[in-house]
Amino acid sequence: MSTPEKMKIFDSIGSLLARLGRAHRNLLRSEMHELGLCGGQPPVLFALNERDGMSNSEMAALLEITPATLTNKVKRMEKAQLVIRRRDSQDERVSRIYLTEKGKGLLDDLRVTMKGIEDVLLEGFSESQAQVFKENLQQVVKNIEQHFPAAD
Repeated sequence: MSTPEKMKIFDSIGSLLARLGRAHRNLLRSEMHELGLCGGQPPVLFALNERDGMSNSEMAALLEITPATLTNKVKRMEKAQLVIRRRDSQDERVSRIYLTEKGKGLLDDLRVTMKGIEDVLLEGFSESQAQVFKENLQQVVKNIEQHFPAAD
């Protein structure tokens, strides 16, 4: 394969999205490590900050992940004393997830870090370009979800 053909492949939308995903994941992993977190934990913290005491199934649905995946995240976060699970007072079969003081204490630093990551992603974009870029990404997600509803 000649170099121009290779370049076309690497410049395809799918390839660029894959590269973006990898670069973002690496940046996120590095920044979260500085806070003592793992990459998948910020959405859990932010969700609980908005609605503390969700059940595992409620949060999994909100975050669009499987309950098993969430359970693994929550176990790890419990070990780090970021969250605590308690039995529901109305239904003993249900456990609810709550932020601990330590988890709450990370939120301000986490917001600053996430804003910094977004600033890196949008460096060189005007505000209007950033808004158009976001809208375009939302349209791409919508397109994929319309054609492949089970994709998450």
